[in-house]
Parts: sequence; structure tokens; C-alpha cells
Amino acid sequence: MRLIQRLLDTEDWTYTQKYRVKSILNVFFDYAIDQGFIENNPARKAKLPRKKQSLEQIKNAKDKYLEPKEYKEILKELYRKDITLRYALACEFMILNGCRLGELAGLTLDKYHKDSKTLDIHTTFNRYIPDDDGPKTFASFRTTHLTKREIEILDKMIELNQISEKTDLNWHKSARIFVTNTGKPIHSSILSKSLQRANERLKKPIPKHLSPHIFRHTTISILAENKIPLKTIMDRVGHSDSDVTTSIYTHVTKNMKDEAINVLDRVL
Repeated sequence: MRLIQRLLDTEDWTYTQKYRVKSILNVFFDYAIDQGFIENNPARKAKLPRKKQSLEQIKNAKDKYLEPKEYKEILKELYRKDITLRYALACEFMILNGCRLGELAGLTLDKYHKDSKTLDIHTTFNRYIPDDDGPKTFASFRTTHLTKREIEILDKMIELNQISEKTDLNWHKSARIFVTNTGKPIHSSILSKSLQRANERLKKPIPKHLSPHIFRHTTISILAENKIPLKTIMDRVGHSDSDVTTSIYTHVTKNMKDEAINVLDRVL
């Protein structure tokens, strides 16, 4: 039970994802009881963390995304070391694309269409579920148009994978694009640790909880700051429920505050 509780408490998942994992574990252990393998269901005793209220989400919106100076610093540190190059590419891609980490890890070569500059986001990877699953919602099932830099990152990852496949005898071969240095899918725990260590190495660490999801929220803040309509942002990141998007969208960033002051200064 403690292991399951720790899983629900520490993994960087949404409340819905944690609820789903707990439900699957409940069914699994109930079946084990029916078959006489165990006597008690440890998942039944595990408790889901309380779902955050909307007001709390809005108040904490500024801590959910990175300002330009912050994400440039953390990316620079990740790119500085060869061992974190793949993570740097993954994080930069998430900032540009707005995809979830599970969606990123689920991307395969057949989903990348370089000629049309598009990417099909049709699956999501979860290391606790063997087969790739569909995205969270219908809106999450989408095709995104790629920027020049996104294409460069995809091509670089594919090139790195091809080199590793030829030179590393222990390489885990697959059609996945974003993988670790061993070829295994990137998951939240390992990337979160890498981010936190990189942050600790900064001269002035970023005073925010760094997890893969912060890059998705950063995408929203960048687009909002550049006056992109809310509906367009939701389409880009695959949000059907706009609560999170709206809370970040309505939280004015430092640059927008400065712009407002400059406009008012010029009025009279």
C-alpha cells in the first residue's frame, strides 16, 4: 500500500490520470483476490490527493509556467552537458509544441510528416501501462503544425537515435522519437529529477517546482502574452477543459504588465 500511495503522491500526473491509475490497480488486485493469490487489495487503502480548487489554481498560476529568462536558463544548463542533451531537446520541443510528456514519449516515426510540417498526436505513453493509450480527451487527439525549430529538434533526435542504434549494443531499439540515452521512453520521474538537478546547478535557482508539465503551461503563457486567442491556444495544446489554460491565460505576465504601464505613460 505504501508503494502505491507514494506513486500517487509523487508522480507528476493530473488528478484524472491518478484516478485512472488507481482504478486500474483496484481492478487488478481485486482479480488477484478472486484467484486466491492475495487476501487484501492494497490499492483500496491508497488515497488520491485532494483535487485543487479553481481559485487555488488561479492564485498559483504564476508558479505554473516559466518566464522567458527562466526557461532560457534551464535549457542552457541542460544543453551544456552531453548527458542531458536529449532532455534539453525534449523540453525545448514541449515549450514550442505544448504537448504533454506522455504524448511526447508516445511519438513515433510514422506520426512525423516532414513534407507537410505536421505531427500527429494520437497516442500517449504511460510506463505503468504496457501499450500506448489514446490521448486524455477528444481534443487531445490532434495534428499540430510544426515550427522550423520543432522540425530541427525532431530531425536531431532521429539522428541521435540512429547513431546510438549503430554504436550501442545495449540500445533499446524502437520507433519512438523521444527516448533516453539508453533508448527507453522518457517518463516524468527521470525527467523531473534531471530538471531539478539542473536547476540546482544554476547560479540563481528558479524558485518554482520544475516538472515536465511546466513546459506545457509555458507554451500557454507565451502564446497568451503574444495575444493569441484562447480558442487557438486550446487547439494547440489539446485542451477540451479550459480551466488550466484560462487560469494561466488570465494571469498577466511581467512583460504584459510592463507593456500596460508603457501604454498608460504615453496617454497624456
